[in-house]
Amino acid sequence: MAEKPAGERTEKPSPRRIRKTRKKGKVPQSQELPSVISLATLLVVCTVMGPKVFRWFRTQISESMAINNEFMSGPDAFVGFFSSKMIEMTLIAAPFFIALTVAGIASSIFVGGITWSMNPLKWKLSAISPIKGVKNLFSLSSVMNLFLSVVKIIIISVIVYLYFRDKLPSFMELQWLWPADMPGAIAEPVAGVVLRICIALISVALIDVAYQKWKYMKDMKMTKQELKEEHKETDGSPEVKSKLRQKQIAIATKRMLKEVPKADVILVNPTHVAVAIRYDSAVSDAPVVKAKGGDHMCEKIKEIARAYGVPIVRKPKLARTIFKTVKIDEPVPESLFVAVAEILAMIYRLRQKKRMAQANV
Repeated sequence: MAEKPAGERTEKPSPRRIRKTRKKGKVPQSQELPSVISLATLLVVCTVMGPKVFRWFRTQISESMAINNEFMSGPDAFVGFFSSKMIEMTLIAAPFFIALTVAGIASSIFVGGITWSMNPLKWKLSAISPIKGVKNLFSLSSVMNLFLSVVKIIIISVIVYLYFRDKLPSFMELQWLWPADMPGAIAEPVAGVVLRICIALISVALIDVAYQKWKYMKDMKMTKQELKEEHKETDGSPEVKSKLRQKQIAIATKRMLKEVPKADVILVNPTHVAVAIRYDSAVSDAPVVKAKGGDHMCEKIKEIARAYGVPIVRKPKLARTIFKTVKIDEPVPESLFVAVAEILAMIYRLRQKKRMAQANV
């Protein structure tokens, strides 16, 4: 099987790449879902607020037809009249604007999630590029938008035709209605056809949402080289990691060797393993391994021990066991406690004899 070119975008986008693009304001967007949700929201608000709005307009028409010129009596009266009408219009229109705003924001969040970026507001010369405009005209997105537009026109046409075909006889009866009953009689079939259109267009919007998310992930795909470079940026290059690891080991080794002069005894293999043990009853109930090392480090521990007069005891099996099973700054396990205690007791007796000999001299 032939390998894919190294420059081909075949790898899934990493979470870091997605986060960076979202910070730039690049998220999947759908034009269909906000439109449908806004239309459905407008239908609901009109159904709820329609009677109130109709009564308000009827009142305004009645007042305008009445002979009342009090608001023209002076500038203050006219300003007061105009201000009151503007406040009334604002209160009447506010539910429509608020509902449409909330619907648009909620539908956009559903598609692309919540993000905040000022980058899309920046002016870019490429936005007015004729070449880029021609490319976008024949892009896959343009073809998809054209397809969805044609589908919507067909769906709306079919729904309107089928719905009003059965309503034509009832429309003939509108001529006998009183003018006050006319808006309600017209609003019912209009709301019915708009509701059916909304339900049908939701399926089109969901198709567009799925396509936009698929296209977003497709455009975000990375090449193997880009993925490798990102790993280097996040985890560091192998060379840097190796140097950092060496530095950490050097610091840990230096700290460990500082504990050797404080040890009570050094157990050796004798040339391959060295273990420094210290017992302090105020700190721990058992002897603690303060340093250990093999080969070169073994020789280094013994060299420091000799320089500071720390006893070196040859116990190959015990030294190897402690070296393999006990970590630095951990106490000696109970199974080895007796053997280590015997050695420490011997060391303490030798020190006591030495002190007594020096005292007698």
